[in-house]
Order: sequence, then structure tokens, then C-alpha cells
Amino acid sequence: MCLPTTGPQARQTASLIDLSSDAQLHRWAGLMGPSQADHLLATLSQTLDWQQPKITVYGRQHPVPRLTAWHGDTGLRYRYSGHTHTATGWPAGLLPAKAAIERVTGKTFNSVLANLYRNGDDCMGYHSDNEPELGHAPWVASYNLGACRELTFRPKGPGSQRQCLSVPLHHDDLLLMSPGVQACFEHALPRRRNRPDPRINLTFRYIVPDQNPDL
Repeated sequence: MCLPTTGPQARQTASLIDLSSDAQLHRWAGLMGPSQADHLLATLSQTLDWQQPKITVYGRQHPVPRLTAWHGDTGLRYRYSGHTHTATGWPAGLLPAKAAIERVTGKTFNSVLANLYRNGDDCMGYHSDNEPELGHAPWVASYNLGACRELTFRPKGPGSQRQCLSVPLHHDDLLLMSPGVQACFEHALPRRRNRPDPRINLTFRYIVPDQNPDL
């Protein structure tokens, strides 16, 4: 069962999960508090420019099973799902979450990929956040709003296709993934048809300027 954990102490203290000696997950429960998180969920649901991109599989195009939006410092470029996106700045609604996440993690992020999972049928397959724009050692912060969903992990490599960890992310939870997570593991958000409520995930990243030729 997914039960939220909130409170001032929860917002300041991270729990640590070791996937391996080189890959750690840092988790904060109740990052912003219930009222701010509720307001942020409602605001972002209505104000972000949600799109449903298509991907090509075996020569045929298919819409991804979720809605997406990408934002960041003006001029940054990022390629995902076969499309290149150029940032035009930060919507005001995203700034409180960005500030809170940078404060508790001590990391700097200049972009965010937002995913809106409209219900439990929307999902994300196994992948790593290891695009060239993120450099060789990316820290990635994943912030959850709305329905509780499980983020699952499995090791990379031949014969390593079995899930090794499932982390339930509640409303207002933050998960910071160390660089080793992207190097050694893949993660996914499986379908959960018994979860009818929507979920927004904000995945904050730092795009390395040297990997962005326009900067």
C-alpha cells in the first residue's frame, strides 16, 4: 500500500538506498508539504504545454503512453523520443519545485522533463537517463506529484533483465539518482491499472554546456 509520509523533518532528511557500491538512490518524503504539493499538481496540470510525441518502432509511429513537456534555461537543447527540443525559459509554476529540489540536494539543474501519467494505463518502459547532453556523470532528480506509482530498477547487461528493486513514490516524494544509477541500471514505470488517478513526474537534469553547441 502507498501511504504518504510528510512533515518538516521528512522534508529535510533523505533516506539512502544502495543499488550497488557505485549506484545510490537518495529519497526525501514530503518535500514541499501537502498544501504546496497539491497546489503545484493542480497548477502544472493546467499550465504546462503537454504534448504526446510519437516514436518510431519497426518503421511505424506510435504515440508514447503519457504526455510530456520539457523546459529549461533559454536556448538549451535536448533530444528525447527522437525529437530535439529547445528551451524558452522556465514557467513560473515550476520554479518553487526547482528551488526546493536544489536546496535539499545541493545540486544545480538547468532543465526538467515533465511526464503526465493520466491514469494507471500510462507508463514508461525500461531506459536510462544517459543522453550525451547530460555528460558522463549525470545526477537526476525525480519528483512525484499525484498518484503513488512504483519506479522499478534492473541491472544493465546480458542476462540481467530481472527487476531488482521497486520504489513506491508517493505524492510530494523526491528521488535523487547518483551517476552510477544511469551507468549500471535501467528504470521503468510499469502499468498499474488499479491506479486511476493522474501522476506528474518532474525529472530535473543538468545539461552540460559543452554538449550543447549553441551555448
